[in-house]
Amino acid sequence: MSFMRFSLYFLLTILLASCGTAPPNTSRVDNFDIPDIDEDGIRSEEEILIFSLLQQANATLSPESEFFSLEAARIYLGMGQERRAFELLATLNTRQLELELAAEILLLRAQYLVANARHQEALNILTIERFEAAPLLPLALQKQLRSMRAQSYETLNNQVAALRERILLDLLLNLAEKNQNHEQIWQNLLVLPVEELRQLAEDEIIYAFQGWYELGIVGKAYQYNLDRQLVELNNWQNTWIRHPASEQLPLTLQLVESMAAERPNQIALLLPLNTNAGAIIRDAFMSAYLNVQSFGGQVPDLRFYDTSATDNIVDLHSQARIDGAGMIIGPLLRQNLSQLQQIRNLGVPTLALNNIDGVQSASNQLYQFALSPESESRQLALKAWNDGHRFAAILSPENSTSDTYQRKLNSFIQQWTALGGQIVTQEIYDNDYTQSIENLLNLSDSENRKDRISNIINASVEFSQRRRQDVDFIFLIAEPLAARQINPSLGYLYAGNIPVYATQDIYSGLNRTLENVDLNGIIFGDSPWLLSQDDELKVSAQLLFPQTSAQNLRLQAFGIDAFRLYPRIRQLETGAAYAFIGATGVLSLDADNRITRQLDWATMQEGLALPISETQ
Repeated sequence: MSFMRFSLYFLLTILLASCGTAPPNTSRVDNFDIPDIDEDGIRSEEEILIFSLLQQANATLSPESEFFSLEAARIYLGMGQERRAFELLATLNTRQLELELAAEILLLRAQYLVANARHQEALNILTIERFEAAPLLPLALQKQLRSMRAQSYETLNNQVAALRERILLDLLLNLAEKNQNHEQIWQNLLVLPVEELRQLAEDEIIYAFQGWYELGIVGKAYQYNLDRQLVELNNWQNTWIRHPASEQLPLTLQLVESMAAERPNQIALLLPLNTNAGAIIRDAFMSAYLNVQSFGGQVPDLRFYDTSATDNIVDLHSQARIDGAGMIIGPLLRQNLSQLQQIRNLGVPTLALNNIDGVQSASNQLYQFALSPESESRQLALKAWNDGHRFAAILSPENSTSDTYQRKLNSFIQQWTALGGQIVTQEIYDNDYTQSIENLLNLSDSENRKDRISNIINASVEFSQRRRQDVDFIFLIAEPLAARQINPSLGYLYAGNIPVYATQDIYSGLNRTLENVDLNGIIFGDSPWLLSQDDELKVSAQLLFPQTSAQNLRLQAFGIDAFRLYPRIRQLETGAAYAFIGATGVLSLDADNRITRQLDWATMQEGLALPISETQ
């Protein structure tokens, strides 16, 4: 097999010389696709090379045949014809090939599947028994194998498997490459519940794995108490001196000491305290504040300013600065935020609790944090796309008194079409859900065909309705009562096998299993605060300030994150991806100083909203 190390240029020179004249006008040689040939000859130089390689593949035995085919596939990839390359590689049997050649073929096949969001199919290739001998492969192939495995596991929400792949990958990387990999390991660690991390660390015997799990505990268990986190991080570093993470800590942890030293001593909150939303956010903020204070953590002095009493938010903001605020949280209302966006010198970092898209702030000290309906819809579109769907049906309410639903609808459509997805049908509903669903699924066409046939033969005919077949998921905007009627109706009207992705409006936030059983199977995104019991503050916050509706619970999570974010703005500014796991989601900061949040995904099963990670 020494010929496999020859340069491709030299190989193709021999191949072309052996051809002598232009190949005959044909489009196929044995089992391999051959480039089309025009009357005037081959259309491009690359196609000549592919034709020659595939001729040689058909004229030789294994493993030379597979090698020639692999090189032809590489040229297809260079031409941007990934699908043709994949189809060619899929014809090759790698079972009897030596490991390196087999790996090159299989990894290129998996690469195509990963690029097309077919991650489970990719893993079927990447985890075959032959790859247990991966340490025998050249370093570049080992890196590619580990990286693609990790990427697919992450997309399929198998964080533990992804972690192990990335930790093994880390052993293969040079120092410059480790930084990005450590940040990804850190992201995967923080997604896992603290108790799962503790169990993984207890059960593990391999040094590299155990050290990362222990570091994850430091990051997750103490993320809301900087003083305790700093102590625990020092303890970890003293224990794991030779661990790879000790040489290159994730950026989040590198900043712990500076964040603790630089946090403000006084905070002002600008809220409309005479509104339900303002009061809930204030109470939630205080529940987080009191929780940190109860276990000896350092907390700032607080001052509250009621924005309900003024139309001039700029003067109120200035007064808070004069009163000594080192940071200001608020305002909540969009009209107040629009005033602050025009001020060039805010003087202190200001975390506004709203967001205005498309408007650039005059000050780089203004940060925007919101429960954005647009963001929710964009994430739903991306989730459906990553799950392999391409053809959407949309069902949304008619004559809504709120513009929120329209904003969600518009954002979904924009994101879905930008991804390359198609919207094949769209329908609105009022009180007649059945008629709207029949229209959505084109059931009337099936009924009309039956009537035409019946008229032609002048007799009644046996008939089973059929829905349209060009829909692979439904995007639903609905409140709980409507969703509980729409979802069973889909099953009744021959669409029970179509996945439903819904906005969080379907979920009441309460475990009413008898009522919610009609929502079974629906997928939606929501704040972790509503979907799990992992947050240590949830019980005490609910005891202090109980909330009984989904919207109020989301506002409660929002207020808690407002408190937890105040010392961590600097951390987010560094660009440490997914630097903070909040009650509202995984939080990061974009280039426009807007805090974005990644929702948790859940599905309704037996009337309960279960995180998708628990159902897999």
